[in-house]
Amino acid sequence: SALPSMLAQLCDAAVKVAAVMTMPITLALLAVSGNGGLDQYQTLEAQAARLQITDRPVELAASFATLTAGSVRDVVTFDFGWRHRTGLHSEAKPDDRPPINTDPGVHPDEAQPEYDDSEWKPVQLPHDALIEFGPSKVACPTGCSGKSYIPRHVLWYRKRFSLPAGWAGSAIWLDFEGSFRKTTVWVNGLPVTSHDCGYTPFRVQLDNISSVHVGGENVVAVYVDPDNGDAGGRDHGSGWWYEGGGIYRHVQLVRASPLHVEQDGLFAYSNLTKASDGSVASATVHVSATIVDVSPSPSPALSLSTCVSFSIVGPGSDRVVASTFVGNLRFSPSAAGASAMARAELHVPSPAIWSAATPVLYTVHASVHVGGCAAAATDAVSAPHGFRTLHYDANTGFFLNGEHFKVRGFCDHNSFAVVGMAVPARINLFRAQALRAVGGNGRRTSHNPPDVSLLDIYDRVGVVVMDENRLFANETRYVTNMGVLVKRDRNHPSVIIWSFCNEGGCEGSHELGGPRFNEISYRFDGSRPTLANMFTFGDLLSNTVDVQGFSHQNRQKLDKCHAQLPHKPIFMSECCSCNTMRSEDEGCETTYDNPHTACIQKSFNARCAESNAATNASDGVDYAVGTMVWTLFDYYGEPPVGGLEVIGTYGQFDLCGFPKAASLWYRMQWLYGVPDGPDKPFRTDGGHEVHLVESWESPDAFPSTVGQKTRAVHAYSSAPKVELLVNGKSKGVLPVTRMVDGPGSYAEWTKVEWESGIITVIARDAAGKPVANTSRRTNSATASIALTLDAPSSLTGTGNSLLLDGQDAALVRASILDADGHVKHLASNLVTFRIVSGPGRIQGTHNGDPHALLASSDPTFPAYHGLVRAVVRTTSTAAIDAHQRSLLRAIDLEGPFGAPKSPSSSSSSSSLFAK
Repeated sequence: SALPSMLAQLCDAAVKVAAVMTMPITLALLAVSGNGGLDQYQTLEAQAARLQITDRPVELAASFATLTAGSVRDVVTFDFGWRHRTGLHSEAKPDDRPPINTDPGVHPDEAQPEYDDSEWKPVQLPHDALIEFGPSKVACPTGCSGKSYIPRHVLWYRKRFSLPAGWAGSAIWLDFEGSFRKTTVWVNGLPVTSHDCGYTPFRVQLDNISSVHVGGENVVAVYVDPDNGDAGGRDHGSGWWYEGGGIYRHVQLVRASPLHVEQDGLFAYSNLTKASDGSVASATVHVSATIVDVSPSPSPALSLSTCVSFSIVGPGSDRVVASTFVGNLRFSPSAAGASAMARAELHVPSPAIWSAATPVLYTVHASVHVGGCAAAATDAVSAPHGFRTLHYDANTGFFLNGEHFKVRGFCDHNSFAVVGMAVPARINLFRAQALRAVGGNGRRTSHNPPDVSLLDIYDRVGVVVMDENRLFANETRYVTNMGVLVKRDRNHPSVIIWSFCNEGGCEGSHELGGPRFNEISYRFDGSRPTLANMFTFGDLLSNTVDVQGFSHQNRQKLDKCHAQLPHKPIFMSECCSCNTMRSEDEGCETTYDNPHTACIQKSFNARCAESNAATNASDGVDYAVGTMVWTLFDYYGEPPVGGLEVIGTYGQFDLCGFPKAASLWYRMQWLYGVPDGPDKPFRTDGGHEVHLVESWESPDAFPSTVGQKTRAVHAYSSAPKVELLVNGKSKGVLPVTRMVDGPGSYAEWTKVEWESGIITVIARDAAGKPVANTSRRTNSATASIALTLDAPSSLTGTGNSLLLDGQDAALVRASILDADGHVKHLASNLVTFRIVSGPGRIQGTHNGDPHALLASSDPTFPAYHGLVRAVVRTTSTAAIDAHQRSLLRAIDLEGPFGAPKSPSSSSSSSSLFAK
């Protein structure tokens, strides 16, 4: 596909990375574009990268590009040129914790323009300030941050900036996409806003602050307290997992006309009309825009002269497929000054449909004109639109575009190794493609509103989304936050349902908020149903929401609900918490009844995953909408109870994005184990795969099996039979059953006599014909390192190149290899990364080990089962367009576009470069 023009400025200048191990070996670096020399296990571990898109390329559009300035509205990144410092963390003694009073009228020294911040650390947003410290069981004896053992420090940010003199008379504001958690903002020493939800956006208007200098220097100061509790009793942030801390999402500076479309004020939904042959003949698009006038003295004459133009542009082009005008708006007083609503209908013939296989996106535009519809625009905004229909049926499940669609999805907390909660869009794309690689088609944004770039990506790769609110209660501020979520995300075709709450947060007096949450969802959208992720059914909240959500309930509970509430669609909105640790051959096998085991958790967990209380509780019945498995990736915090871990181990991929064996089980069940159809991410054409779970190392290599002569071997396959061979000798053929047909979704040889060499599994069809095979071999001596690239990928819109926007990220994999070129299963060497050339910096390293207590900001990390991850960020801003660059040079007084205030303000990343 042709790339958008903003991505055409990519530079192929390579960022070259070297890695060395702390042992005397020969350094051998493989080309970053391939897996040459790696064994099949390594290749399988790279499935998420290799199979990112097998049926089409992906256009990332604006996901990675710096926002493009328009002729009537300027949207400028405000991410560069910040300074930052931390205070003490939340478990310090109260008299040691800096007392910051954020009440109105309070003016702390750090907020004053003249404050000397020259010793503060230069940072770039998005920024998770806490992740840089790493876990500490000394500083956090009781756990901190959802048992991640990462201290919750109080945080300060400051930025010096100028506003162009030509912006005088304009509406000017700062848009914060997310800051965790209680955030207070001062501008030029004056408090201007406070925001206590860490996941919803908030706006700071600048043009109505008397001390703001248009054409002169200003200072914004931000105080963030990640530990600020909630009045509802939810102290320590808001959750029981690691939620980060700091300004962890983007900030934009926006200039617009005082008469403009309000924040998230453009909305479009469509009705489709089908032809006699079942194809879509036409679509009627219902579009609306809320126009606000924030002038000091709004003029009534605007009612007669303001016109709004609506248009729909086709995919991948500037071809207008429909347009219309709405004039004679009637403004009425509002909190913003004056507001009016423009509504229209547009008719589109034969639109291309948004689906999982063909996620075609159109763009809806709205522009505001004063002096008649032919006058020049004073403001313009746009939003994505996908033509698709949603239908939920209590007896037959969910239908997308009239076709049955079984949702096979995953929940996720959004933290990732090294970056914490400040996840770059590139890594979110990698995660979306990993979901598709294992057969997934859905994502639940547990338990909070997601980064908006995540929805941009899901729109483009065809993944359906359960969009979830954070805190739920019968209180106005929580209802307001739900409304903010709905307004922000309602134009994304990937969003198919709203979720109000999670488990215990839905119960007790909280359920009284159900009718108010429903009302605000219908008011701002009305085209999607509502749901709550619950343990029970039949109470007020259950009777209020449109779809009954269940968390971790068995088949009997679903059948009982279906019988008692025959009108209510049912969704297994959370299930299947089965812990594993990557590449752990021995240890304890977790089960659904005992998932929180304080031990080394085996890679094999199919008995848990296939249990009646887990995946097939909803996969096996037609009336259920689908399944959201807990979780796709490991995450910081919520570790197994009683263990030494600092990471939750529920994922099918580890914290670094390295696949566990569990991901291959889902690949067999959800990708190869179901027929091709509209709910599959891509076709498999009846093919089969087979995968080994364990390595073939000596029993003496594992503490729990020292002295034993045999080993257990497990295989996952989509074929009905699997044969095991040890050094060419058959150990028997075993049957494999599809998970939806009953237990036995794996092959298990319990006591296989160990001998050094090669084990092979052969998948056979019902007639006994071989259809797939794979092998493992006993490792030889450690010999070298291989560097490969998991993201970016040649199969994505930007290929193997990073976008030089100063923010893009690469996921580099270092593999410890034996003399035969295979990943060394038990290798734990220290690996150090450094940049040897090119515009990049190493943000940090990790290995995915749930027990790792090292700070991931260090360029050195030990291997865990032969693998280490480095996150590399681009430092060049060459891809930012000329207009944006000119604005940034006028606005930013520090960072890549501003003159340094002092020597200490220069970037420390230069020390990472070595030619």
